[in-house]
Amino acid sequence: ITGSSGLSEEEINQMIQEAEANKEADAKRKETIEARNQADSLVHQTKKSLEEVGDALSDSDKQSIEKVVAELETLAKDDNATKEQIDAKVQELATVSQKMQEAAMKKQQTGSAEQTQQKKDDDVIDVEDVQEEKK
Repeated sequence: ITGSSGLSEEEINQMIQEAEANKEADAKRKETIEARNQADSLVHQTKKSLEEVGDALSDSDKQSIEKVVAELETLAKDDNATKEQIDAKVQELATVSQKMQEAAMKKQQTGSAEQTQQKKDDDVIDVEDVQEEKK
């Protein structure tokens, strides 16, 4: 805010004071919005992971994860939700989804082992077929 905008000195000072007074509230709102964005991202990632490895989980584990995901999704859309509430629910989701993460890692390791075995099998050349083709 500068004096070249056609405002009086008094108006400029008043605007500066209002900006300073709202600085803390703005920072808190920004933190809440960032927590809400993180929660939305985590909900999306968890749903995607649940689709990929959900069959490897027990029904009770899957239901627990789905319940917390739904609660976090609702909380993230609530304009009255605080950063602390969102952070607590994010932590709860991290706790209940631990088994899903373990299942995803096992699936990934199994997939890597299968690719390695398939690669070894692809390198095999059947010599008899090559010789028979020459005759």
